[in-house]
Amino acid sequence: MDFGWTPAQRAVHDRMRALGAEADAAAPDDRMRVLARGGALGLPIARDLGGEGLDLVTTALAYEGLGATLRDGGVLLAAGAHLFGVALLLARVGTPAQQRAWLPRMATGERMATVAATEAGAGSDVASVQATADRTASGYRLTGEKRYVTWADRADVYFAIARDGGEGRAGGAPARGLTALLVPRAGADCAGGADMARARAGADGADTARIRPGAPLATAGLRGARLAPVSFSGCEVGPDALLGRAGAGLAVFQIAMTYERALILAFRLGAMERALGEAVRFARERAIGGQAIARHQAVAHRLARMKLRLETSRLLVYRAAWELGQGHRGQAEAALAKWHAADSALQFALDDLQLRGGAGYLEESGLPSAVDDALGGSIHSGTSDVLATIVARWLGV
Repeated sequence: MDFGWTPAQRAVHDRMRALGAEADAAAPDDRMRVLARGGALGLPIARDLGGEGLDLVTTALAYEGLGATLRDGGVLLAAGAHLFGVALLLARVGTPAQQRAWLPRMATGERMATVAATEAGAGSDVASVQATADRTASGYRLTGEKRYVTWADRADVYFAIARDGGEGRAGGAPARGLTALLVPRAGADCAGGADMARARAGADGADTARIRPGAPLATAGLRGARLAPVSFSGCEVGPDALLGRAGAGLAVFQIAMTYERALILAFRLGAMERALGEAVRFARERAIGGQAIARHQAVAHRLARMKLRLETSRLLVYRAAWELGQGHRGQAEAALAKWHAADSALQFALDDLQLRGGAGYLEESGLPSAVDDALGGSIHSGTSDVLATIVARWLGV
């Protein structure tokens, strides 16, 4: 087993590290554009579809590089939802026509994608969604309210999960399984009736009556992710919006979540590496009674445990990326990676803050915000309890 990196992989890491620094220096609203311009949104997409064709392990290494220099975890979360939650799903289950239509534009950031699955009564239990995808003569009509959608107000296309309405659920018959749809936000694709006619005529804003993103929520951390609700009001899409088979949307969603869980926190590896370096320097330079606090065993052991969490997280993230890259299902490996990396990042942030005492508790230190950001990582893409359940089922218990 080779734990080393090739020169080509190192070059990708270094390039993304420099790109992260550029994005970090940019205004918050410009950071995603910087990432898109630098190629970060298409790394594992095939070359003939506009990407770089990198394997998933190298892609994880690239995002580790981004996280080492870009401190905005929210925008990296949004980039991950776009690339790992939607683009890789399209590359896996999309038809050739869907891939040609969307992936080149997703790879460059011309079209930003996100996942719209969570609802008021359906978070981790996605099978309980109440949004409906009613079949029509020309495709599907999507109706429902989604919550906590990443990059909601700036997305160009939503990967939406809804209950399959069959042939309109005549007679009040219950809807069948779930259906996965790729729903464009703009123009005639999401306008119905008179709105569609106006859109064909070039009227501006024809989609606003059908898809309504709310204002970004005031989250404790990860503000750059721009989480918001999205309302779909009879949004009509053609049959080419269907991902996979009608009624088999749960399986499609599980594939998307497996990719996302495996890779969404790869950037945290770089963030933890950066934070550990800063913590070690602080412990060496901070002196009490003429002696550096690094000489105290309690401090040294705290730093050692931080290193342990970083390296175990690395192994699990890269193992999950390798499993998926080999064409394996990788659900348990992805769950382990996301679960451990999220818990490690949160404890890491707390250790980093406590190491500095009162100074670490000041907002100007940036450490309370780091704790809030890491806390969000333990919730999105499946909480630790949900991921533990996946692992337990894999064990047969």
